[in-house]
Amino acid sequence: MSRAWTDRRPAGRLVRHLASMTLVVVALAVFPGGCGSDEAGDTILSIDQALAAQPGQAVRVQGMLIATDTQTLLASALLESYPPQAGGSTLALEGLDLEALVGLSSTVERPDLARVTWSDYPVVLEGKIDDGVLEVEKTPPVVEASTAEAKVRFSSAADPLMVNSTVWWVFDVKNLTAEPLELTFPTGQMGEIVFSREGVELYRWSEGKSFIQAVTVDTLQPGRSRAIVLNDRLTLAPGDYDVTAKVTAFIGPEGSSASLPEIATIVTVR
Repeated sequence: MSRAWTDRRPAGRLVRHLASMTLVVVALAVFPGGCGSDEAGDTILSIDQALAAQPGQAVRVQGMLIATDTQTLLASALLESYPPQAGGSTLALEGLDLEALVGLSSTVERPDLARVTWSDYPVVLEGKIDDGVLEVEKTPPVVEASTAEAKVRFSSAADPLMVNSTVWWVFDVKNLTAEPLELTFPTGQMGEIVFSREGVELYRWSEGKSFIQAVTVDTLQPGRSRAIVLNDRLTLAPGDYDVTAKVTAFIGPEGSSASLPEIATIVTVR
């Protein structure tokens, strides 16, 4: 998969993974948690809170995903290296299908580097804790739409979304053809997300943001994907919303009118 481009406005910061090692850079904010019932509920735990949970307890845990040939982890931070390494507290994962997550980055196209797959966004996984290991039972839902040339997948990093918190949305676009595929972005805006209810628009991700007015062309090789990560602080009232989401690119060179398919789904806010 290709390197993810992340919009960091207006909340939350991720890092560009550079060639040299520096300090831990991603610190995750989580909702207050605690141990108790067998149901995970809506409470999101930190890595440390999950490690302190009772054996067999159902939990929802937030962290940065990082997977190598020998282990798959949730980490409380990523180190600013390339490829990145887990920093801070870590929680081992079992039973996770990486293909179930949208927008992962990987060194698969770099045989000169260690093989690592990671998320450029904090993901929430659900499962049961056993001896310091999370047996993954649920990942955030994924919605997809395809044309003959490309498949677009969309997911929120957590389900449900929590009101008055920073939320993350992720896309990936996969080239379904046997030839290189050009994605042309007319501006610096890479994606759009709209929440509505009964036909009334209540939230638009791009509202109040400004974007570079420059054309960018990204060429996808056959079978490869392009990831896009967006974040924002969500202040909508709790409830279910009709959501449309799209990658704001055209297929082909500048001037093309062939757009990528739009995603339509329902998202719950609590």
